[in-house]
Amino acid sequence: MSSCQTKSRGVYVGSVLENLPLCEQHYRLRLGLSFLPPTRPGQFVQLQCRGLQDQVSAHAVDVPEGQWPQLRQAELADKEPLLRRPLSIAGRRDVGGGAELELIYRAIGTGTQWLSGVRTGQPLSVLGPLGNGFAIRPEKPLAVLVGGGVGVPPMIYLAEALAAAGKDVVAFCGARTGRMLPLKLDGDGVSAVGEPRLCAAEFSRLNIPSVIATDDATLGVGGTVSEALNDWLNLHLPAERDLVIYTCGPEGMMQAVALMALSRGYECQVAMERHMACGMGTCQSCIVKIRDASPRGWSFKLCCTDGPVFDAATIVW
Repeated sequence: MSSCQTKSRGVYVGSVLENLPLCEQHYRLRLGLSFLPPTRPGQFVQLQCRGLQDQVSAHAVDVPEGQWPQLRQAELADKEPLLRRPLSIAGRRDVGGGAELELIYRAIGTGTQWLSGVRTGQPLSVLGPLGNGFAIRPEKPLAVLVGGGVGVPPMIYLAEALAAAGKDVVAFCGARTGRMLPLKLDGDGVSAVGEPRLCAAEFSRLNIPSVIATDDATLGVGGTVSEALNDWLNLHLPAERDLVIYTCGPEGMMQAVALMALSRGYECQVAMERHMACGMGTCQSCIVKIRDASPRGWSFKLCCTDGPVFDAATIVW
């Protein structure tokens, strides 16, 4: 086997297969790569949000004494992103010797706004796969997925792995408003009372029912997705030994889900989100406070290398 095929991560060039709007501010990007190391649900990639032809080599600039340097390169003088953007993997398909990578992102900043304009066939630089992944427990038959906003995409990838492992799965998906839910709705229609239905195409194709919650009650259950989860748990009362709860999304949502799960005795795995400059532990910027056995009772871990998936019981919120 060649050395490139044994790599756990690397920098690769992907070709845009599609980049389509899903809902307000959200897009689905599909990339074709000639090779990508094995990936796991919960991992992410760092995507360069600029064209390959736009890469600029650094060079020295003479600055006369007493004057300010003149910023000329695009990444300094213009609104051009210098750092890569971390994006969770929403899906992967192995095709021949290559792979198709699916990413769902929200276009809200300079980098992702640029990304929303890329066209089919355009090459993009991909660094990854990075981080750890979710653990699937062979002894626990039931899984609940809780995603909020851009925390929904890793739940889609995880749902595929859980379905392949024969688990019973229910997905809870939340958004501020129905216009910003990054899912395709079909099938049985969305329940307004929190009844899981085959209503989201990304999950229903796996025979996984979903509950949709929106803060403004414009779609599905009105209120937070954690409240919808709480109602479902109160109704069904799954046994502690049977259930794992997986969650990703806004930190307040994840905290609510984690504390709810732990108070009921359920295992909960949390995919944390942080601003990441490098994604490989070099910049030390994406810290997460974790409980440990040290005298002070906690230490900092890095979201990019120690995570992004953590046991909820270890997190100091």
